[in-house]
Amino acid sequence: MNLKYIATFLCFLFCLFAQICVCDDIYFINSNETTYIGDDITCTGNVIIMYGGRIIVADKVVYNQKNETVIATGKVILKDEQQNVYFFTSLMVRKNFDSGEGRDVKVIMQDRSRLAAKTCILKKGNFELENAVYTPCYECLAFDELTWQAKASHVYLDLEDTIDYENLTVELLGTGVLYWPYLSVPSPKIKKKTGFLAPKFSMSSKGGFSLLPQYFLNISEQQELILKPIITQRLGSVAWLYYGSRFQNGEFSIDASITGVRSAKEAKISDSAEKKHVDKIIKSGYRGHIFSNFKYEFDDVWRFGASVNMASDMYYLQRFPFLHNNDRVLESSASLEGFDGRNYNLVKTSIFQTRYNDAAPKALPVLERDFSTDLFNGTLDIDTMFMNLFFRGGKEAQKVASNISWSKEFIAPYGHLFDLKILTALKALKVSEKTKSEYDSFFDATPQISFAWKWPLLFSSDFVDTVFTPIVGIIAAGNKKHIDVFEEQFAEINDINFLEGGKSISPYNIDYGSRFCYGTKISMYKKDGHNLAYFTLGRTTDITEVAQKSEATGLKQKNSNIVTSLDLFLTDELTFVFNGSYSTRKKEWTRSLYGIKATYQKVYADALVFKGKQSAYNPFFSYANDEDRDEEYKGSMFDLNFQVSNNVKLKGGLVFGTEKSDTNKQVDRRLIKQNIGMEYQNECTSIDMMIEQTKYRHGDIKPQTNFTFVITLKNFGS
Repeated sequence: MNLKYIATFLCFLFCLFAQICVCDDIYFINSNETTYIGDDITCTGNVIIMYGGRIIVADKVVYNQKNETVIATGKVILKDEQQNVYFFTSLMVRKNFDSGEGRDVKVIMQDRSRLAAKTCILKKGNFELENAVYTPCYECLAFDELTWQAKASHVYLDLEDTIDYENLTVELLGTGVLYWPYLSVPSPKIKKKTGFLAPKFSMSSKGGFSLLPQYFLNISEQQELILKPIITQRLGSVAWLYYGSRFQNGEFSIDASITGVRSAKEAKISDSAEKKHVDKIIKSGYRGHIFSNFKYEFDDVWRFGASVNMASDMYYLQRFPFLHNNDRVLESSASLEGFDGRNYNLVKTSIFQTRYNDAAPKALPVLERDFSTDLFNGTLDIDTMFMNLFFRGGKEAQKVASNISWSKEFIAPYGHLFDLKILTALKALKVSEKTKSEYDSFFDATPQISFAWKWPLLFSSDFVDTVFTPIVGIIAAGNKKHIDVFEEQFAEINDINFLEGGKSISPYNIDYGSRFCYGTKISMYKKDGHNLAYFTLGRTTDITEVAQKSEATGLKQKNSNIVTSLDLFLTDELTFVFNGSYSTRKKEWTRSLYGIKATYQKVYADALVFKGKQSAYNPFFSYANDEDRDEEYKGSMFDLNFQVSNNVKLKGGLVFGTEKSDTNKQVDRRLIKQNIGMEYQNECTSIDMMIEQTKYRHGDIKPQTNFTFVITLKNFGS
């Protein structure tokens, strides 16, 4: 159909059903009857007018052209430019909403929060409500009881700026819990505004009651500052702030705090090593932290990043109720990265802070260049790296490594898959130290060829499909003559990497010597597509002389540990998981994790048991024997979440196991941590309660009980 005729027909319909009359700045869009008497224009029945950018719907509207007054009666509905909707029994406005008044007002804000009052007065387009009630609750109305509401003797509603409350009383489930003489909150239109944020509360057996007030300072559209001190009953106060800034092509943020040493003085230490550490904190006279990040993108290829993550001591962040994660390792770095298609460039320097700072190096700098391109229907990769590490005590090491490789995957008839990789690794290490250790300077040029075969086979029955994939590989490389200071911590075989043609997790640690890799993957599925089981099993066998390794690596013997993993889907709601490393030499599992993950209706639970050994990393420490490199760990953990209703969740957890003390002694503890809590969430309220009891000891961190209670009244005035 011709567009001209369609447009003509639509215009005819609009003229038929709409009676538009324009008078000054008021548009009479629709009414059942319109009369003109003197200066008054009276519209009755389904009246729709547009006045001052607002839309008014009413049973009757009288407009006086001389006084520029609109009087609307009956069921009056007003909608403003911000999509807020007002309901009145009567409304009178003068001169384009410069002044006026209304009766029985009810307001639905654009975020579905609501205000109600008997009377309201209009002044310069804003509303003043007397004896008003505010609530963000909407779904709660179905239960005939609001979760919370606020009553105020006077509310000033400025939609371009703030909503001000006078003599405010907050009621929770119908009971008054808070009185405030004056409160000002941003209107829904305002994205950011200076003012107080919701405070946090916590309590612990060691620190007592803690209050975390928060004040937000809106410096500009791109900058913000949050002052969030921590005030504790027994450990003193912490000055804590956050500053963030966003600018074209980048951003910057800093999160920092500082306090005295009262928290360290309160600790009663008996262990000599721990006391020495705490005395050092007291002598310094302060505790604090700084987390800072800077990012800048020069163009689509290059970007710069820098971060500072430091603390006065590694126990400070756990001593006070900070709201961010407390990592065991803090890294400060500066980096320049370049992305060019499949190629990658990196220049980076790093400084690490850990509980064991004697083993924490400074990386000044790390240079990396990864180049990738297609060649002879395969992929050519040239990965080059330079690393310079400084350790305490004048120990220093530099490493240069370049891996040049070509790889290709072949698909043969009957579904056979072949992976071929040809690699040459050039590696040089220079070690400088005052005392002799097992790490020496060397240069190696090691060629390597790896070839792997995989054959996915599908076995189908009436009920189950099974994919059985045998895997066999051979790796031929020069024999390893040197222990690399950078490699020992990564040289572990596990169920993730043994079937991928390599034993090492680090990208610059290549395999050495000749060996076989063999294993299998099995996947089972129901006919409807649901998983039944996923299983892996495999090991490696060295053909050449076995290098010296610790037990925790799984590579100590000629035949490596047998590594396996199993996910057994007992039902749609219940899964058994297991992964581990079994030593045929010791006839034991050197690493294992097993347990149940359950989801049943509204219950979510995990029960996991774990134990094993991990290879310790101190590259310049001379060990008496290989076994001294290994640190044992064991334990179990239980997590339970019960969704009582759509709004209420109960949660709890237990952790049993072992831990290391500051004196590096293994301490057996039946119970390390336990917690129980409750979360309540609905559209207008969030309540989070948690009781946690910890048993571990480090520095001035002692066993304690923590209670956290946070209540957030959502959408208050927004």
